[in-house]
Amino acid sequence: MNRIVDIQTKLFHIPLKEVLTDAKHPAHTHFELITCTVRLEDGSEGTGYTYTGGKGGRAIMAMIEYDLKPDLLNKDGDDIEHLADHLEWNIHYVGRGGISSFAISAIDIALWDIRCKKQNLPLWKLAGGNDNTCNAYCGGIDLMFPLPKLLDSIQGYLDKGYNAVKIKVGQPKLKTDVERIEAVRDLIGPDRIFMVDANYSQSVEQAIAMCHGFKPSDIFWFEEPTLPDEYEGYAKIAKEGGFPLTMGEKLHTL
Repeated sequence: MNRIVDIQTKLFHIPLKEVLTDAKHPAHTHFELITCTVRLEDGSEGTGYTYTGGKGGRAIMAMIEYDLKPDLLNKDGDDIEHLADHLEWNIHYVGRGGISSFAISAIDIALWDIRCKKQNLPLWKLAGGNDNTCNAYCGGIDLMFPLPKLLDSIQGYLDKGYNAVKIKVGQPKLKTDVERIEAVRDLIGPDRIFMVDANYSQSVEQAIAMCHGFKPSDIFWFEEPTLPDEYEGYAKIAKEGGFPLTMGEKLHTL
């Protein structure tokens, strides 16, 4: 048994160069980074982290300090899988996602950091992965960018070598979204992958209408068209909209 002897958390505020806005969330003026460093009795240490869009960082830090840390001290830091399940049930009454998942994830990453260091292996390999590469796209929180600025931003992605890009959608008028999408498609050409993201802002019927409006621009996927718990709505949008949907970043537990 290798006991957990200390857990230290820190909260950082990271200012943004400009206020960033999407179709649903409040404006982002800064991000928050919460770090969690776990030390075991053999002297090994690992650091995990989580982040927010500018709100909730203090609550995450407080949950680690007041609810999770006292319960973890003196437990076996090598038994990561058991601890993850234990923490979920320890705060299940107020948990099952949200703040609790952000707090648990910072601790979980710290414990995996220790395990990876001890075995001198990267996480992808220790977790059973076959490769350390994947396809990547580039996108930003760009809904309120004027069209020339949006196109300059996309050109910057292309200049860096990306061959897949994503933009935010959810303008007050569908016509505006369509015009922006057509302009981006013209810029990137027919062969690059192009995705859009509405940040849960639309009704099911609005999302279906958007799909039909976007279809001529060959959209690879439509991300988060409606509320994350609208499972049947997602099925309807996918069936009637005619191209793939993606979602899940607000579903925080198994």
